[in-house]
Amino acid sequence: MRKLLRKLEQKTSLQADEFDQLLAYIDQLRQSTPESYTLFCQQYGGILYEQYATYLPRFPAGLDQLIEFVMRDSSARKALAALPATLGYFPPALHPYLLDRLQHDPRSLQSLDIPDVMAVDSSSSLPKPREQSVVYKFEAANSNKEAGLKAHFDRLSRFTFVSRLQSYRYLTRHKATRDRIEVVDGQCLGGIFTNKEKSIYYYIFLTEDDLDKAHLACQTLNSALYAGRKGS
Repeated sequence: MRKLLRKLEQKTSLQADEFDQLLAYIDQLRQSTPESYTLFCQQYGGILYEQYATYLPRFPAGLDQLIEFVMRDSSARKALAALPATLGYFPPALHPYLLDRLQHDPRSLQSLDIPDVMAVDSSSSLPKPREQSVVYKFEAANSNKEAGLKAHFDRLSRFTFVSRLQSYRYLTRHKATRDRIEVVDGQCLGGIFTNKEKSIYYYIFLTEDDLDKAHLACQTLNSALYAGRKGS
């Protein structure tokens, strides 16, 4: 593993089998030694995101879960502005993330680009939380065929209104100028994921078929993933 870590530090490209070994090692750290996993994220998370479009969440719940919580609870914006006194208002899983942000960059919590549900439609809400695990479907049935795609799907699966994720074709000729998510219909969003080599189209299926809710879910995902931050 030291050899692979040195290649990461030197930003030398990993072979497919080496990347699979690294992912297995990261998953082992996450499950067995959380402290080591946190240190790994701090040291190598930025490199993996930059070089392999692979996102590593440092906390059990982070930016993505915070944005969804605020979108589901209209009072959470005021509670967010009053931290740390209102820490108990938020789910316990979010506390490590919030405390870390308060310690290292408290202003960032006040400047989060969170869509205003009232600006979309006073009756709008996110699709209901799913009752079963997210279903993954990869083109060629190979979850690690494209570097970063599985990690991207793992991140999307942390949003409770996502029911199924499916990659379906490559962008031809050249890569997309930017990754984004758009509404397809009331129960489906369409996304573009790009790594160093290519861009891939994929579908995000929602837990409900409702066009207004689909638009709000789309805004929520774009805010969390693409509003100028890598997330935590």
